[in-house]
Amino acid sequence: MPVPNRLDRYVETEKQRHFSRDFMTGWEEYETWDEAAVGQSGLAQRTFEITEEDILDYNRACGETGPLMIDPVFAREQSPTGELLQHPIFVTTIAFYSLGEQGIGTWIRTPGARNPQQRIEIIEPFRYGEVISTTITTVDKFTQRGKHYLQMLLDFRNERSVLKARWWCSLILPATRADVAHRPLRTGLARYESRSYQ
Repeated sequence: MPVPNRLDRYVETEKQRHFSRDFMTGWEEYETWDEAAVGQSGLAQRTFEITEEDILDYNRACGETGPLMIDPVFAREQSPTGELLQHPIFVTTIAFYSLGEQGIGTWIRTPGARNPQQRIEIIEPFRYGEVISTTITTVDKFTQRGKHYLQMLLDFRNERSVLKARWWCSLILPATRADVAHRPLRTGLARYESRSYQ
């Protein structure tokens, strides 16, 4: 689905400028429920270098107002790390950026997916300059009440292999690529493309 132009004003960081916000683009290459194999593991396509800009923008987008989260000068003087504190779900931005458009875990971007449960553990704060690699492991896959559930574990490690955070991500997904193609979201795009959304 095309992203309305009115949202462009919220694109502030270098990573955002180079990140596709249209999850419909390339959906044909995303991993699907029927393709996912429990126990399969692999590295995400991209690494994520932590910058002050990334953390500041994410904290502001989450509505944070505390100076330890949105005032870099105050944080340098008062924060226990000497850096901005991160919103607890900052790892999600790392994951979406790092996973890319093909391969294991890309089902997280599937159009029409629903979110039944998430669990995030923060081991230690991310620090400016760290280069984060994400390892994805498919941990569960099942059908319940006619819905297809998939769960993956994402481990976030810095360049020294220090575990920084873990995210157990669960989604309810269309079962096959054909199911994604025939979702109402896919066939009802015309109404979202009107000028009123530009």
